[in-house]
Amino acid sequence: MTPLRALWQSLCHWPLGQGLVGAMALGYGGLYLWLTGDLGGGGSGVLQATFPAWERVWETRSPFYFEPVGLIEAGPLVWTFSPVNTLFALGLGLLLGTNLVLAWRLRRVSRACGWQASGSTFLSGLPALLAGGACCAPLVLIWLGLPLAGALASITPWLIPLATLLLLASLAYLAMALASSAS
Repeated sequence: MTPLRALWQSLCHWPLGQGLVGAMALGYGGLYLWLTGDLGGGGSGVLQATFPAWERVWETRSPFYFEPVGLIEAGPLVWTFSPVNTLFALGLGLLLGTNLVLAWRLRRVSRACGWQASGSTFLSGLPALLAGGACCAPLVLIWLGLPLAGALASITPWLIPLATLLLLASLAYLAMALASSAS
């Protein structure tokens, strides 16, 4: 079985896996947007949305962090909506969720078959967790006002592409291990 087919079967033929990936994408995406300041409290309690600045969609504040184009108020939450930042947050959440679901499936397959491959435990999901935290961990330090945040502030924008590459590499490794366990 090819790695892509193993990935497809693990996610498409397992509804719980799809739900976990979706929940992880929304949870991680929300946390990422909260920590970057795009999502916050202080709403007026009503539901309203305005999008007056679509021409600013590609303007950057810093590398890999874009200007908002609108404002969405939903109850107590205020979301300064930037479509590019939202796509980054959801994309990283999807990659993280897929990695964790594949690590879980690989563990279950290896236990059911009595097969123990290297990396088939939850240690194989550790790179996904570390890469997923690479984006939010420095933001948490900055948000908490810890002194270490100043040292990390200069490299924080470059952690997004690094985390994406690490998550893709971990996903490829897990898909290959799952494919070899299914053969």
